[in-house]
Amino acid sequence: MAVSACATSPAIELATMPVEILRAEGQPPRMGDVVLEAGGYLEENPFGLNVWFNSDGKTLGKPRQVSWRVRLGDYCRDRPSTVQAVLVGPSGQLWKGWRRDIPAGPDRPSDVVTGSSGATGPGAVATPGLLEAMAEGGVFTVALEDDEGRVWNRVAVDTLRPARRLELFADNQQAVRDADPAMPARSPQMLTVVERQPYTPPPPRPCP
Repeated sequence: MAVSACATSPAIELATMPVEILRAEGQPPRMGDVVLEAGGYLEENPFGLNVWFNSDGKTLGKPRQVSWRVRLGDYCRDRPSTVQAVLVGPSGQLWKGWRRDIPAGPDRPSDVVTGSSGATGPGAVATPGLLEAMAEGGVFTVALEDDEGRVWNRVAVDTLRPARRLELFADNQQAVRDADPAMPARSPQMLTVVERQPYTPPPPRPCP
């Protein structure tokens, strides 16, 4: 994996495990999905890394899915190019996300490139060994790789070792036990489908 002069190594981001407390009508509070996360999935976030666990609320379980995303940011070429969001493991393992075609110039329909374990469909790349590596934890790097092997917008993320994950999970269990038994009923948030207008490419502009 080549390292581009276009990107410097930032400080290591620390993953967190926010607690989600849900309650069905007539039922006590319970823990929602257990997710280790860093960055975010809003459009303005420069990157995001999520690890979902096979947790029953009593035990943490093993990772069941990993997803990552990188904003294109200042990435710009004066020719059409192909990019992928890549994830580099602590021992140099490399997993790649969906291939995405980027038009020449600074204008594009979306600024986000993504990857996921177990991905399927056009442009998807297999991710063997990713869940096993994530179970061990450590520092993973999220980045953008172009069709010349250059790397952009790298972010290093400490996904924590298993012992630290168990400590955070125990804190979340305590938060559920401390929750008000009469808290308002709350279900998992559902995805909202937003219909966008078809993208019409503007006249090509040169990169800054």
